[in-house]
Amino acid sequence: MKHICSLICLALFLACAPNRPSNVLSEDDMEDVLVDYHLALAMAELQVGDLQANRYILTQAALKKHDITEAELDTSLVYWCQNSEKFVKICERVSERLNYMAESQGVERQEKNRYSYLATEGDTANVWNLREGVVLIPNIVDNIYSFSIEADSTYLPGDYFMWAFKTQFLSSDHYNEAYALFTIHYENDSIVGKSQRLGSNRQYEMKINCPAKYRDVPIRNISGTVYIPTRERGFGILALNNFVLVRFHDLTRKNMNDEKKPEEAPADSSLKLQQVDSTRVRQNPYDIRNEQNDERKIRIVKDKPLRHNRRSK
Repeated sequence: MKHICSLICLALFLACAPNRPSNVLSEDDMEDVLVDYHLALAMAELQVGDLQANRYILTQAALKKHDITEAELDTSLVYWCQNSEKFVKICERVSERLNYMAESQGVERQEKNRYSYLATEGDTANVWNLREGVVLIPNIVDNIYSFSIEADSTYLPGDYFMWAFKTQFLSSDHYNEAYALFTIHYENDSIVGKSQRLGSNRQYEMKINCPAKYRDVPIRNISGTVYIPTRERGFGILALNNFVLVRFHDLTRKNMNDEKKPEEAPADSSLKLQQVDSTRVRQNPYDIRNEQNDERKIRIVKDKPLRHNRRSK
């Protein structure tokens, strides 16, 4: 009896379980279409002529390759966006494939090599220790990514920072829009930040210098946020990767601190201070003259007779 009840419950569960509609692409097909669609958009950026026309021609060719229309793609995107957990995984696989293609052409590798020489310590260091990539989709759950890194003993007052990452947009209307915020929090509760609008597929670099009034204030943490607005129609995907957070020590400040350190005289120094004889008494000019042994000869010259000019009468 228990076995029969279990079979009935299983049958009811399968009957009630949501099934993917027949006009919606499977996960694998969706992944393939998005890869080709993104490549078509990237190729349109490199073509000479009208950008909108190039985008339309190349994206239509990508859809024709998979024997689907743009309306069928939109229907599939709406379905998968409602299943955000699975759709994020699809987008992550798409981003990985695109990165692999770029690396095979040497494009991505050149961008990574710009910071590959940086260690996690030193005057200039890459202190990023979080995930390498993230995918955002325009719904209220998966449209924002934030991070916060606490400062440790290697962070010094006066340090300045640069946050870098690469963006990959994919949208149905070719309208790319996202926003990034980069902030430094100090121990006196002060905050210095910088915002950036993201609208193209490229490497972004956000740099914050330390204001003069905070050069002596310790740093509490570094934080950042990327946000993609929600959409009422169409779709938009933003993949972020190649995250880098570079910390720069203020070498000018460091050199000034080194110069302020007092230098200790060597033990075998040949420099000797002249000691002043405190028993010496101030002398008058006559005493000084008497102490001198100069002999002076005085020559006596006879006076010449005076001539009187007589006036002639």
